[in-house]
Amino acid sequence: MHSRDTRLVWLDLEMTGLDPESCGIIEVGVIITGPDLRPIAEFERVIWQPEAMLQRMEPVVRDMHTKNGLLEKVRASNVSLRVAERDVTSFIADHCELGEGILAGNSIHTDRRFLISHMPLLDRYLHYRMVDVTSLKVLVRAWYPALVEPRKPPSGHTALADLRSSISELQYYRDILFRATPG
Repeated sequence: MHSRDTRLVWLDLEMTGLDPESCGIIEVGVIITGPDLRPIAEFERVIWQPEAMLQRMEPVVRDMHTKNGLLEKVRASNVSLRVAERDVTSFIADHCELGEGILAGNSIHTDRRFLISHMPLLDRYLHYRMVDVTSLKVLVRAWYPALVEPRKPPSGHTALADLRSSISELQYYRDILFRATPG
């Protein structure tokens, strides 16, 4: 795959907690971009989870997803985890060949752990490489402490809003730190 064909698969999961062994996925969002970071396509699904799973949520997570309305949507959803996995994999396949879509996002390793545990078909479809904006943020803070961090609008902690914020953050770092013309 040539760099001009590179597809970044920006993925964000909203979960009931951070442990993939005991927590579940309640929302998946994907934005496909090229290397120019311009969105090509978007996908979002709210995933039903049993009430017992929702009751085990940490209070801070429950409060966040109650305020943003996601818990209500989860309870009303008729989309199972398997259907969501099939749908998102099919969506990505419309834009990337098997093994070519590079997973991107903030703290994307956490999402990857959930993909491995809960959506293995999707995980296997993606490239093993990842673009983690959080890693870049850590390095910028260490190497350029005087650099003003990008302003992040409140996202409401929904998958697509978080992804738009992550893409915007990487665009900021690209424009400030990577000034040479790519090519």
